[in-house]
Amino acid sequence: MNSDAARVVLVLPTGRSIYFGPDEYAITWQVRQALRVAGGISPGAGVDVVLYGEPADGRSTDGDIAVRMRVEPESLEEWAGEWATISDAGGLSFLEDRRPATRVEGVFAAGRSSISRPLVALREVVATLREAPEPPLVLFQLDNQLQEEEMVLAIREAGPDAAFWQLFGRRHSMGDSFWIQEGLYRGRVLPNLAVHFGVDWSHRAVARRFSRWRKKALG
Repeated sequence: MNSDAARVVLVLPTGRSIYFGPDEYAITWQVRQALRVAGGISPGAGVDVVLYGEPADGRSTDGDIAVRMRVEPESLEEWAGEWATISDAGGLSFLEDRRPATRVEGVFAAGRSSISRPLVALREVVATLREAPEPPLVLFQLDNQLQEEEMVLAIREAGPDAAFWQLFGRRHSMGDSFWIQEGLYRGRVLPNLAVHFGVDWSHRAVARRFSRWRKKALG
């Protein structure tokens, strides 16, 4: 297998303002972690980033939308300024001159919604799988307990060798009672699925998990 061909896909919600704040586990931190994983597979490699959430204008037949883009290590800071930053972070910012809206605010209701349904993003990822020369690693953040069963069924439908799925999210938002059933979160139900209860995932641990899965699944 050509290890350089493996891609890393990172999927992130956009509804909550904390994703755009100074928190070390916000969008920019997540992308930086994913770039570390990708760089371990192929030095200097970028990642595919899929952002999902409610559209800025509130109009979508599916309710939510997803946008996929490519982020390279050298373009991370520029990308983050437009897609991982919002002009109004809340608090007393209304007393200050409002900064121009960033690109993410022009597309999503960024930081202004607590509901982000994952299936629209999952469909975008499945389209990415068809383009990948080798099964990729998919890092997928959930931020609510919506569409859990649908997510598992869709991952199973995609096939056991299509990708390795590492789901993660804040424990109180994910509903761990669902994911711990029958060892689902440990890969006992679907060997290509793992779940981390938190947003502070380790890039080293994820890379090792992905590497072990690839060796078993693809020889």
